[in-house]
Amino acid sequence: MNQRIRWARHGGVTVALAVAALVLLPTVRAIGLPLDDEGKGTECFIDKDDTLSPGLSFTPSSGTFATPAEGSVECHGPVNGHKPTGDGTFSEVGRYGTKDPDTCQGGGEGDGRFVITVPTDGGQQRFEAPFTFTYGEPSTRGGVVAGRFQGNGFHGTFDATPKDGDCLTKPVTRIHTVDEIHLEDAFFAHS
Repeated sequence: MNQRIRWARHGGVTVALAVAALVLLPTVRAIGLPLDDEGKGTECFIDKDDTLSPGLSFTPSSGTFATPAEGSVECHGPVNGHKPTGDGTFSEVGRYGTKDPDTCQGGGEGDGRFVITVPTDGGQQRFEAPFTFTYGEPSTRGGVVAGRFQGNGFHGTFDATPKDGDCLTKPVTRIHTVDEIHLEDAFFAHS
């Protein structure tokens, strides 16, 4: 497992993040997503940065996000019927504040499209897929805020930590996320 992903998944929350969490996190009821009852599919772990424009603050806003440099993805299980042979790449673009403007303290929602490429024993496997997401839950895996996403044949969670901005004195315009995605067998049939 990629050392950076392992640390992000199992690392502790620092005092600074705990203080920021008290300021940033709303009290939001977690939205449950169904798990694949048969245990089939593929689990992937994603480590990346995203930029936000104009950024999140205490002032409501809607905007866009993008992955400026491809992140890494590590998959466990078959990818389109093939065994992964190493880390792949991941990027995404999308919009936040799609129902109403979002804030740091209130969380929000959005939509987007991701591109995932994984090297396998059957060659490079590349997929694009649209998704919707919500965020604003407390992180339980070392980030500041957590969220959930889903699309046709997949669902997952993400934990985000601000990298540029703090919501109080400057809007958050860059975040680091660690995502966990479950690709159902049906995902590969739709791609």
